[in-house]
Amino acid sequence: MYKTVILIMCTALQGMAQIKLPNGDFNQFETVSVNSYSYNLPVGWKEHQKNEYWRSRGEYGFVSKYGLPDANEYAVALHRGAMGSHLVEENATFSSFSVFENCENVRLVGRYKFSGSDIEEAIDTLRIVAFSTPQQLQNLPDQFPQNATYLNIVAPTSQFEWFQLDLNAIETGIYLTLVFQLKSGSDDNYYWGYANAVIDDLELIIKDNL
Repeated sequence: MYKTVILIMCTALQGMAQIKLPNGDFNQFETVSVNSYSYNLPVGWKEHQKNEYWRSRGEYGFVSKYGLPDANEYAVALHRGAMGSHLVEENATFSSFSVFENCENVRLVGRYKFSGSDIEEAIDTLRIVAFSTPQQLQNLPDQFPQNATYLNIVAPTSQFEWFQLDLNAIETGIYLTLVFQLKSGSDDNYYWGYANAVIDDLELIIKDNL
């Protein structure tokens, strides 16, 4: 009975403040200017901090705006390129936001496209990570906490597909951090290849198991 009441309350409150996902449709971007260079980042999301160094030199970062017709207005494009391409920590974008209500049976859903590796024998990974912390994160840690939940996507797809990641219980008073990474599957010491992905239409929803 108690679980039923929680589920009904969470479903009724869905879309309100209890699990508000910042800019989950990726339709809002801000222009960031560093030195004489400018680039776009989705509002409420950050790249790994080392990308700021590449950006300051006019290099291509990890995140960009995607506006082709198969997006719902806009989406976010992820690009694993030459700079730091073997370091999965640098090939990451994340959002850390507060949770205001207890809810159970929570899952993250969204749409994705993924190119895979440009190296035929290498299997790249689009990795989606979620974990909770007592404070909001301003930078990504070198290692994720033990409570992190992972979804690894390795099959390339040129059309948008749906993914889901079960987060189970979400507790009030914590910060939930979502991370998207591109990981090289190359074991070459000199060339780790390229990979691209597009993410759109993220939502945190309550599974109906009544």
